[in-house]
Amino acid sequence: MNKVELIHFSLASAFEILESLVSDLTQEQADWMPPGTANPIGVLYWHTISYVDQIVHEWCMPPYKQMTIEEWSAAKSAGRDLGMGQVPLRYSAGWQEKVVIALPPENPEDPYWEVRAAREGLRVDLPMLHDYAQATKQTLLSWVASLTPGDLERSIPTPIGEFNMDQLLESFIIGHINNHSGEISALKGCQGIKGYPW
Repeated sequence: MNKVELIHFSLASAFEILESLVSDLTQEQADWMPPGTANPIGVLYWHTISYVDQIVHEWCMPPYKQMTIEEWSAAKSAGRDLGMGQVPLRYSAGWQEKVVIALPPENPEDPYWEVRAAREGLRVDLPMLHDYAQATKQTLLSWVASLTPGDLERSIPTPIGEFNMDQLLESFIIGHINNHSGEISALKGCQGIKGYPW
């Protein structure tokens, strides 16, 4: 197994675990507001999928462009094209309009305000979110399968520094999915339903 195959396997596994956690949810369970400061499952699920969609399309796919966090934030806040990467599926395929039922008030200081977990105000259409997750999974897995081991060594400029492609995929994508899967499992347990399938 080479590096590309390992990344592909790990990404597919992360998506499968997430799918196993959310496949039996009802809309009511997804919307349930946990005590304290935790976010509802639907919000975490949306954040997880839209984040990996956005990071891979904008940072990992060509064209690559060096951009500071300030330049990136200003462009995002103004709704300008970044001139780097590709347009995420949530925009290019209209998934945001299909999935998001309600958004919290816009925060112009936060260029990712609509994908960050928002404790109150963000609500998703769960069946549509499942469809968006499947589309994102298929797109990302197909793209990873097209890479070469050399591609994974490419240095990618991002607004938060330069990373090799494999570092971005392992930490910012696979690790991100796995971390939020743990949160979702715990929140299912708080509702008295089974979390992880094992």
